[in-house]
Amino acid sequence: MAGGSKLKSLEECQRISQAKQVFLNEFDEVASNLLRRCRDGAFPASCVEGRLSGVYFRPRFLTAPRRPIGNIIKAFGFRRLCEQGWFRHIYLMDEYLFCLKKTSRRACFIFYRIPGRGLFSSLRRRQKALDIPLNKIVFLHYGMGDRRKGLHLVVEALEASAEDSWMFLLCAGKISHDRRLLEKLAVLERRGSAKLLNRYVSDEEERLCFCAADGVLLPYIHHYGSSGVLSRAAATGKMVIVSDEGLLARRVRDHHLGLLFQTKNSRDLQRRMNDVVLLNQTERDHFREMALKYAETCSREAFREALLAPLRSSI
Repeated sequence: MAGGSKLKSLEECQRISQAKQVFLNEFDEVASNLLRRCRDGAFPASCVEGRLSGVYFRPRFLTAPRRPIGNIIKAFGFRRLCEQGWFRHIYLMDEYLFCLKKTSRRACFIFYRIPGRGLFSSLRRRQKALDIPLNKIVFLHYGMGDRRKGLHLVVEALEASAEDSWMFLLCAGKISHDRRLLEKLAVLERRGSAKLLNRYVSDEEERLCFCAADGVLLPYIHHYGSSGVLSRAAATGKMVIVSDEGLLARRVRDHHLGLLFQTKNSRDLQRRMNDVVLLNQTERDHFREMALKYAETCSREAFREALLAPLRSSI
């Protein structure tokens, strides 16, 4: 690594290439060190001034600029860079960051959403392909079984439900590291209330899972930022049940994408899952319509346009 740091390597690459723009597909890689240094007046090399661009996934200090102390330092450094025109295009996933309007006119901020993928098709055919009961309301939990993803809350909700409940859990993603959770899921499988795909899920299996679901669960705990699972659910016209905190909750509420439950409260999650079971066809059609409408804003085409339009205009 040239210069002993990612930022120094970046500066060296720009000197060699003489590029008009320095783009990082994950600005987070250099952001923390860069912002802390700028707070103390140690700016980057002049060769990257006005050229810095990138996708900034987790600018936590923009959502909580006053705590902890590290966020105060980063916010100050960020403001300095904006005021002095070091940034060219910074891409952010949170369209509610109104505080940026006060930052600087010289920094160009572009908001985008994680693109989804998937094709809506025959529900019954997809359920048969996955060997899922056709007379159940299927809830999908997709991804890793880390505790912060809240799968244990889903399991607790199903454990508290009657064995003849209409609720069925389709759990897709590798969670083999949590033995206790696997034991509980095995019990639910034996009673006909769950199916576990405890492995890497292929693209085709992913499409099968989302198309087979009646609802998608995002019971995340203190999750920061956006989620590709929300975009995938929308792309297949599926409603979601989401923890009532952060960016995901706000998007679900504002775009009528599903239901919210109290974070970390498995009993409240169970109640919302039961609400989905009791929805009539008109209500289901409404959530499907809203999901597909939202999906247009996080399609691959929308992502491509958000990414390339500022670059084209600056050529």
